[in-house]
Amino acid sequence: MDQCAATRQISFCACDCADFPCPLLERTMPYRWARLAAESATVALGVLDPVPETPSLPDAGKDAQVLRILCLGDFRVFRGEVELKDSDWGNGKGPTKKIKALFAFLLCCRTRGARKETLIDLLWPRQTDPKRANSSFHQALFCLRRALEPDLESGVESSYIRCRDGRYRFEPQKPYWVDADAFIQYTDRAQALEQSDDPIFAIDSWARATDLYGGKFMAGIDHEYTSSRYHDWCAPVSYHYEQLFLTATMALARHHLSLGHHTLAIARAREALRVDPALETAHRLLIQCLMETGHLDHALGQYRVCEAELASSQDRPPSTQT
Repeated sequence: MDQCAATRQISFCACDCADFPCPLLERTMPYRWARLAAESATVALGVLDPVPETPSLPDAGKDAQVLRILCLGDFRVFRGEVELKDSDWGNGKGPTKKIKALFAFLLCCRTRGARKETLIDLLWPRQTDPKRANSSFHQALFCLRRALEPDLESGVESSYIRCRDGRYRFEPQKPYWVDADAFIQYTDRAQALEQSDDPIFAIDSWARATDLYGGKFMAGIDHEYTSSRYHDWCAPVSYHYEQLFLTATMALARHHLSLGHHTLAIARAREALRVDPALETAHRLLIQCLMETGHLDHALGQYRVCEAELASSQDRPPSTQT
């Protein structure tokens, strides 16, 4: 998917300034929800921001000072090789799910950051007492900073979570590594190599990208904090990464087929179908591989599977090309 197409897929009601609700939203929902919906839209757009260069996974894992963050699949955070446990997130005081959701949202906000009011709306939507909401927010923020830096002294600014101009940001001053960033870098590199004189060199980058994809974006974050009646900051970003994964997987399948590696091509096509059972291009490639290897009965069976999936999910028959 090109960047323009991705923008069309994930930009929904994004206003120029996330601090104010979109006029359309303002007419149809309470102000606090409009504010959160508008800010959530900028989170979705943030996935298209250029990502910083990050070290490779092996190098990151060896350094105990590197904060390693896994977003593709269950949300997990490591200090070097040591994974943060639930007790680390809550610091024995705060609710773990809210603290992890706070970090996940700030991570997605990138350089835009988010205002305190937006974060309160996200994590304490039913809290009507401003003082109690403010207290809960600062307690969660304290726990988050201590989870990332257990030895952070009182009064010392965090190396990761900072506040400037009234906006809280994930603004690391120490080495860090994010699987989603590395995933984007590999897919960008592969797409560039596909345009080169010898696109076969793209195989390694496509493969490295697929190795990093552990599942749906932020899968471990409680749905209560990613989606509600008026906002959904996670689903559009998750869709974007899923489409990139399918692009990578199908590119590998086509390369393997062109090289005559039918077994590898079949494996990649089936990998894509596990994510999107109605992906017709994957069915088509799989059918082609089965036919070229003499498995005509299996090819016909695969066509029937394709036929059923498309009828069920898209209410249409396979294309004439299939």
